[in-house]
Amino acid sequence: MRVLLALILLSLGQGGIAARVEAQSDPAADALHTIDEEVLRAHENFLASDALEGRAAGFPGNEKAVAYLVKEAESYGLKPAGTDQYTQEFEFATQGTTRKAKNVLAILEGSDPKLKEEFVLIGGHLDHVGRVGQAVSGQKDGAKGGDEIWNGADDNGSGTSAILSVARAFGRGKVRPKRSILFAWWNAEEAGLKGSAWWAGHPTRPIEKVTYCLNLDMVGRNPDRPLDVEGVKNSEGDTLERIITEACSVEKLRITKYDHTNEAMFRSDGVSLLRQGVPATMFFTYWHADYHAVGDHADKIAYPNLAKIARAAFRIVRETADLEPGLRINPDTPLGGKPLGIRGEDVQGPNGGGVKVSVVSSGSALAKAGLQTNDVIVALQGAPLSVSRPMADLWKRIQETRGEVPLTLDVLRNGETKSLTATWTRD
Repeated sequence: MRVLLALILLSLGQGGIAARVEAQSDPAADALHTIDEEVLRAHENFLASDALEGRAAGFPGNEKAVAYLVKEAESYGLKPAGTDQYTQEFEFATQGTTRKAKNVLAILEGSDPKLKEEFVLIGGHLDHVGRVGQAVSGQKDGAKGGDEIWNGADDNGSGTSAILSVARAFGRGKVRPKRSILFAWWNAEEAGLKGSAWWAGHPTRPIEKVTYCLNLDMVGRNPDRPLDVEGVKNSEGDTLERIITEACSVEKLRITKYDHTNEAMFRSDGVSLLRQGVPATMFFTYWHADYHAVGDHADKIAYPNLAKIARAAFRIVRETADLEPGLRINPDTPLGGKPLGIRGEDVQGPNGGGVKVSVVSSGSALAKAGLQTNDVIVALQGAPLSVSRPMADLWKRIQETRGEVPLTLDVLRNGETKSLTATWTRD
């Protein structure tokens, strides 16, 4: 009996040791340890320093921030993903003038030959609202006590720093998910989401290949309040919500989940991707008295909590980049107030893409139009659906319509083409 007990204990002990060795040798586990307060504090102390003069897009301090991000991305071994190496320049109008700014874009190439041409995107804006004397909107309350610079440590030095730490962990940690990861630091968000909107209209990588977007904006304050996570149901099914919930739970982050969008997401860059049919979510630790005020300084950032948020982001990006199949837009995401009320799969249509319908919700606009299970939607308003991602294309184009205008859909049913007319009414 003693011998048997000893063998059992030895076996259990060896199993425990093996598990610990495996955990210690896991590149992802090692990479997570590099995301810490010290790294985040160093980024914040530079990005929110007076030397950068509030990082207003179109001004020299912003260019210094861009140069810093490019240097960091390059040092992590990430590949350039802009139009000019790591940057994408664009013009934008603000305060009656036209200025130029640059997005910063870098890629970690995926490990799967079949999936590395698809991308998971993690992004956040790098700009803030500048200093006294710069014609920039959003400078709340004016200068105070001799402080004339809106440093923007939380908005959005926090998101920028967190993404840097995630990029460093992936790049230097040699962590290679199946899909590629696109790291995006958007510019001119404070001027009206200009940088992310420009990229969405002029993508440096095929936007139809982006399966998911995680946006980090103002994630450095209010550690005693649950983290807001907007858009946990913007992807079809419950996979995304499960991944987010588990990642935050492991990091002991309390969260408040919103199914689709809340006020903050509409005011930040993730919505630029969502409007294109990319499932997108946002992390946000909520407003505070220093929002757009000169008091938004690096010494007020809750670094232990910010580290947890960055590590949760790393976990989410890794998991979503490994999913097979990848995430797809939830057709009931009501961005334009027009949930589709259907489920289906992307198929090939006669002149483009098609959506083969598997579920039609009773009472929905498409159900009232006469759509049936096994119908294949092939065109909207006479224009064929996208070949690459027809469901996302259908959702996007319907969300973009304004008012209660009837829309015509062409569907294939038992080998015949039928036209259905659907109208979405306001609740």
